[in-house]
Amino acid sequence: MDINVKDPKILRWAGAVLVVAVVVPMYFLSASYPFTHASRKQTIAQLDSHHQQLARDLERARLLVRNLERVEKEYAILNEQWQVAQTLLPEENEMPDLLRKVTAAGQQSGVEFELFRPQTPVNQGFYSDNPVEVRIAGGYHQTGVFLSRLANLNRIVNVSNLEMEGIDDQSDTPFTVQTAMTITAYTQGAANAPVVEGGEKTITAQADGGEGQAVRAGSAH
Repeated sequence: MDINVKDPKILRWAGAVLVVAVVVPMYFLSASYPFTHASRKQTIAQLDSHHQQLARDLERARLLVRNLERVEKEYAILNEQWQVAQTLLPEENEMPDLLRKVTAAGQQSGVEFELFRPQTPVNQGFYSDNPVEVRIAGGYHQTGVFLSRLANLNRIVNVSNLEMEGIDDQSDTPFTVQTAMTITAYTQGAANAPVVEGGEKTITAQADGGEGQAVRAGSAH
């Protein structure tokens, strides 16, 4: 059948079909666009947030890697220093030998111990303070030699509360100066007061901080 394209009815029908073919798809596309755009926008925001978090994590990891070598070196140095410090801190059962070294230092220096009174040990955690009240008599030179010998012991020994005074009456003593001090030795862990052989008499370390014996560790002539 022949179709007259110039027929007004045919033209109206064709126009209606064209409108439906163009407008209807555009309607559905425009109706779904806001939902598609919002969904994509949310996805992009989530990806951006995740990307920023990963960037921060990566930067922290880089800082850790850069610091790792420095931290390891510092730890190695501190560990070596700690090992050395442990050798300077005797065990508890070495305390009698350490006190013998103190009295031997007095003998070798030519001073006389007028008082040697161990006090109650003080637990400081991984080490203990072992203070001893000491009073010696000697010359200035001998006293200086004694203090020098204490400083050169292969253990940590601290001298505090040092007081020196001249001896006015020297009629019955060859010494010119009397020195009082607290000598503190350090041991690993908790310490108990020891009994030490030293000088001419026994040096008794009393845990309750009571009176100790005055001993003669040597004298200068």
